[in-house]
Amino acid sequence: MIDLSPLVNKTVDFAYRGSRLALDLSHALFSSYTIDAGTRLLLKEVAHDEAIVQAGSLLDAGCGTGVIGIAMAAASPAMRVVMRDRDLLAVAFAERNCWRNGLPATRLDLDSQPAPAIEKKSPKHKCRTERTAPIIIAPGLLGEDDAFGPYDAVLSNLPAKAGPHILSYFIAICEKKLLRPGGRFGFVIVNTLADMAEDWCREAGLSIYSKTATKSHTVFLTEKKAPAPVQPPSLEAASTLSATLPNDISENLKNRASKIDFYTRNRLDTHLEHARLQAEGFWGLPEFDTLSYQTQLACEAFSQHAGSLLVRKALVFEPGIGIAALWIAKMFGPQSLHVVSRDLLSHFAAERNLSKSVKTAVVHHSSLELEQAEQASLDAAFWFPDETPMYDFYTPAWETLAKTMKTGALAVITAQTGVIARFEKSKPKELRKVGEKKKKGYSALIVQRV
Repeated sequence: MIDLSPLVNKTVDFAYRGSRLALDLSHALFSSYTIDAGTRLLLKEVAHDEAIVQAGSLLDAGCGTGVIGIAMAAASPAMRVVMRDRDLLAVAFAERNCWRNGLPATRLDLDSQPAPAIEKKSPKHKCRTERTAPIIIAPGLLGEDDAFGPYDAVLSNLPAKAGPHILSYFIAICEKKLLRPGGRFGFVIVNTLADMAEDWCREAGLSIYSKTATKSHTVFLTEKKAPAPVQPPSLEAASTLSATLPNDISENLKNRASKIDFYTRNRLDTHLEHARLQAEGFWGLPEFDTLSYQTQLACEAFSQHAGSLLVRKALVFEPGIGIAALWIAKMFGPQSLHVVSRDLLSHFAAERNLSKSVKTAVVHHSSLELEQAEQASLDAAFWFPDETPMYDFYTPAWETLAKTMKTGALAVITAQTGVIARFEKSKPKELRKVGEKKKKGYSALIVQRV
């Protein structure tokens, strides 16, 4: 796991129902300077709802740095709390904030297995009450099947950027799958989407029993109809759920990726550098209807310099929907193709698009765990930088490429021209520049391992 400390922008104090918390915020994640107004409003309304506060199990959907889930876990020691987010960095920060506040938590990685703890030191804070129920933090999409559900309560600060298609689907799935009969769903949403959200709740069959609006946000508290009184799950049963998850990372991703049809947007049929590419576009990812200049440039640059390069193993860093990965698989036929990203949806999209078009073995990695990469194993790499503000993302990129590339291997790093200029300044001596290609404000830097 990468060191998260350089990604901490600010640590803020937060008091909730008698618990005093300290929370690390990141400039790479939503609300980097303070706990946002929407989250505060949602937690304020929930604090008066005993059915939620006393729930036996709760999901924080789209948890970000974990503010909602951690506040509820600290206030209700007997509540089983699950926090999920599609961003693997958010999942890591949620675990970091649990550690900061003395809340024992299990983080699951891409393989749905318990990951090594981020921190080994004593916690910065100590919760006032010992917990008797587990906290589980895992990568997950809004609306995705959830092995830990159904829940007594679901809370979410719904991200407007997800778009109406995904948000309406998620609300429907809360009623259909994520909530137990009689369970409660509370969420906050920006006012521009509030009227639509109210319609989505009614269409899903959720009963709205409270609605609170400010100038910018609206909180809805809703309930799923209950045919009969429902007993909360036993803590003993809840604590063993993680043992039932799949063991194989590739199979797990493949199975999960096959079940996210609600994220597919359209089909893309195009030609790129002598290859015909057919792929699905996805809500929430670029290139859903046309190729980006960045992808075109990367493939053109690699094609011009690859010559007769034999590519047995290739890597694509932050692949989007997987167009560049699909191109290199079709043109060079590697035995294995390694997809690296912090975005769970990107992993799923690349898996779907590659599995439908090529027979190359696809292996998935979190971009937070690049230290585990195999030394001197790559013949080719496409690197689309994760441009994080106020963070040195150049050094780990170069370290990974220098470590993993074989002698003679080629890598193409593609980004806006200014970013590539800064990349080139810190290039290690083990990698030799062999070319650069520019297009529409983007540059592709081609380097070779010497």
